[in-house]
Amino acid sequence: MKYIKVAATVAAIALAAAACGGDDKDDKSGSGGKDPAQLKVWMMGEGTPEQTKFLDTVETEFKQKHPGTDVQIKYVPWPQVATTFQKAAAGGEGPDVTELGNTDVQSHIEQGSLADISDKYSGWADGKTLNKTALGNDQSGGKTYAVPWYGGVRAIWYRTDWFKELNIQPPKNWTELSAAAKKLQDAKKVPGIGVPSDQTNALVSFIWGNGGEVATKDGGKWAGKLDQPQAVEAVNYYTGLVTKEKVAPEKYIGKNELEGPQRDFALGKLGMYIDGSWSLKEMKKISSKDADKWAVFPIPSKAGGNAPVMAGGSDLAVWKDSKSKDAAFDYITVLNNAKNAAAWADYSGFSSMRSDVKFSDPKLAVFTEIAGNTKFTPISSGWGEFEQAKKVLPNAMKAIMQGKSADAELKKANEQANALLNQ
Repeated sequence: MKYIKVAATVAAIALAAAACGGDDKDDKSGSGGKDPAQLKVWMMGEGTPEQTKFLDTVETEFKQKHPGTDVQIKYVPWPQVATTFQKAAAGGEGPDVTELGNTDVQSHIEQGSLADISDKYSGWADGKTLNKTALGNDQSGGKTYAVPWYGGVRAIWYRTDWFKELNIQPPKNWTELSAAAKKLQDAKKVPGIGVPSDQTNALVSFIWGNGGEVATKDGGKWAGKLDQPQAVEAVNYYTGLVTKEKVAPEKYIGKNELEGPQRDFALGKLGMYIDGSWSLKEMKKISSKDADKWAVFPIPSKAGGNAPVMAGGSDLAVWKDSKSKDAAFDYITVLNNAKNAAAWADYSGFSSMRSDVKFSDPKLAVFTEIAGNTKFTPISSGWGEFEQAKKVLPNAMKAIMQGKSADAELKKANEQANALLNQ
């Protein structure tokens, strides 16, 4: 297997019509012919020796069916993803198989970058194990353009020893969550909970857990719902942990969960914080002293029960102009079969989007159950700009935590939702 990485800086190129993928030479697998000489696979991120070793085992298995095909892996660092895909769409050399951030899939479908794999998917027996909500994000107009690979759902990390000492049960509603944070703060002299302003995936769970929505589709158009009472109340609760109840520190305003809360929790300087299954490995790097005392409980809804969670993660797709579509889809089925999906989950810390694959670490098993209550933010090609480029919700949360009116900030955010989600 060959591995390459894109350069640290890639010139931005405007989107254009088509991308080139695969190899013309001996490349007839798209119509059932002989194996392509090479299959180009794009993986997002920097790549690690462990990931490379894992992908080597995937290639070995893939070659049982395609012995004449060499798999070439290109690692695309996340900061360079947008310009790398722009270059491919503008006529550069694209992949055969690509990993995609799941919130970017609809944009790629709209741009015509991805192959219609509906027939291939329908013939894949393992397809029935995939999370149906996540799969819906990969479909448009009754056709399937990608399949879910892994997802990251959030839960609330806490200290089992502190909860036991203070007789705190895992909170089941907002009132209990606030009470637990205050009790921890008073007894342990650390902030009770960390709620950064730049943590949209956590915030939307509170909105959904109060019966609210970011936006809904009405008559073919997205209509923002951030100014509705359920969303406003949820935002006031989330930001109020900082501003009113003062059980969450101001130092995380303008930051995300990686910029303070994760480290502070690992070091015993924070009572609770919201993060995913993948954070366990990272926290152990910071300090493993209390790792045996870490556990999670689901984000609670206002009235009780588990709030829906957003599964940020990655999907797998075949590039539209690949001349090796059959082999490309075969690679996807090997990469995401039960054995390899389980190995990837244990290595990466992300939940498989297969219902039959669980984490082997019992500490993380609860994340698989939490992922069963997955929900997606608006499946719109404009979500990337709304959330990533414009940072609408993080900016609104920051302003509210700094004293601005929630009603006014959410009215502005809602206007941006109406504009950006309908682009």
